[in-house]
Amino acid sequence: MKKHLNYVLAIGISGLFLTVAQADDKDSTITERVEQAFYGKEWRELPDEMLITQSKIKWNRLAKAALNLPDWMEFSLSQRTRFESSSHPWLAGQSSEINQQLPMQSRVRLGATNENFGLIFEGQDSRTNFDQQNELSGNVMTDAFDVLQLFTSASLKNIAGTGVRADADLGRFSMDIGSSRFIGRNGFEQTTNSFEGGHLSFTAENQWRFRTFMVSLVNRTMYQANESHQSPLMWGADFEIKPTSWLNTEAYYIGANDNNGADLTKHKAFSVFGTRAYLKPIATAKLKKEFGVIDYDFETAVETGEKGKKDFFAYMGHAEVGYTFNSTWFPHLMGEYEYASGTANPNGGMNNTLDRLSGVRTNMFITSLFGPMFQSNLEYGGLRLITQPLDSVKMNVKHHVWYLAEAKDAMAGSAMPGNANLQDKTGSAGRYLGQDVEFSTSWDLRSNLTLAAGYEHWFKGDYFSRLPVSANLPVGGAKDTDYFYMSSEVRF
Repeated sequence: MKKHLNYVLAIGISGLFLTVAQADDKDSTITERVEQAFYGKEWRELPDEMLITQSKIKWNRLAKAALNLPDWMEFSLSQRTRFESSSHPWLAGQSSEINQQLPMQSRVRLGATNENFGLIFEGQDSRTNFDQQNELSGNVMTDAFDVLQLFTSASLKNIAGTGVRADADLGRFSMDIGSSRFIGRNGFEQTTNSFEGGHLSFTAENQWRFRTFMVSLVNRTMYQANESHQSPLMWGADFEIKPTSWLNTEAYYIGANDNNGADLTKHKAFSVFGTRAYLKPIATAKLKKEFGVIDYDFETAVETGEKGKKDFFAYMGHAEVGYTFNSTWFPHLMGEYEYASGTANPNGGMNNTLDRLSGVRTNMFITSLFGPMFQSNLEYGGLRLITQPLDSVKMNVKHHVWYLAEAKDAMAGSAMPGNANLQDKTGSAGRYLGQDVEFSTSWDLRSNLTLAAGYEHWFKGDYFSRLPVSANLPVGGAKDTDYFYMSSEVRF
């Protein structure tokens, strides 16, 4: 019964569009309405703006204008197609020398919202083409049409005249907490995280924000309805405050419990305590008054509790410092360093390998068909240069050097489903994973259309050539990997 409830509600929402209201400009043509929306600057707030980063859903609603829908209705479509090619696979269980696929991601959003209440449905269809046996697949590449979001929201914009805003959300939704390292809505990835439960926030605009939540992760399946039954339960709180114009601070707590299944070694119960201080870089080359200001992002987190039959204690630290120069193409140069702990002795009684929970790989990591690095048992450092030949064009060059945090621990995310991650429990293979050079560019023709392309060469370290046969590294897996992608994303 519960399994079909989401679809019943979704059909109910779509039924709203059978009685489309006539707008004031009823005599205008479809072309005129779409043109007006295309160049329009006005934006009507949507309920999930209090849950995720606004840029993930903000574009001019051309389909809504074409159908002449009233302001209180939400209707939009988006579609992303990407060609990807990766050579010399390293994942345990892979076999093909070159992996080429055509992932496609399509979304539809329907909803109704006014000043105080909202109802949002978002459906997503993710599937890939031309994949072969023993290539990366499964629910990281395919999640045939399913409910990504379906929730109600209530909002009070000014509680008792204090200027404080309150928002409550209930149902299935996506969510970003802080930098999204532990809970987040995916971007570059082919499939997307969502959660079921409740979320509550209180906000004093440009001053502070307090959020609390209790959710279950929605388990993705390839061709069946996604459910949160028997999935990890997570709860917590996040507090952000901006004491000065040059400092944003954040503190968060996340509790996690997963005692489902008969295998006690997979049970876990732990807490995450984190802090963050940051100043974002300038968003566009036009903001010349901010040139010369150093931007930064420092974050640290500690995890403590139990995993299986072992005590659990892990930690991470991230640091980046950048500077935007007032010169041609407005270059933004930044240095990056991160450490995510691993377990020095996997056979001991303590687990120290950082758990990413439902976090997303940040912009330091390419994902989807490639994505060899996960923020767990990992240490890396490097430089990144971002330039803007035009306000709508960004070009990115990156160089990173990668190491395992602990040589005897496994390399996180280095296996196909059903296989064990690459690991040398003796530590003889060392820690050096290699270095990579990345070139990428994106062009926002409008807020509704983005073209992107990128190339990365991974100079693999001697870790791969020194792994024992028992690690199950694919044939040719120690050779350097080339990754290339190009994509288009259109939003209506």
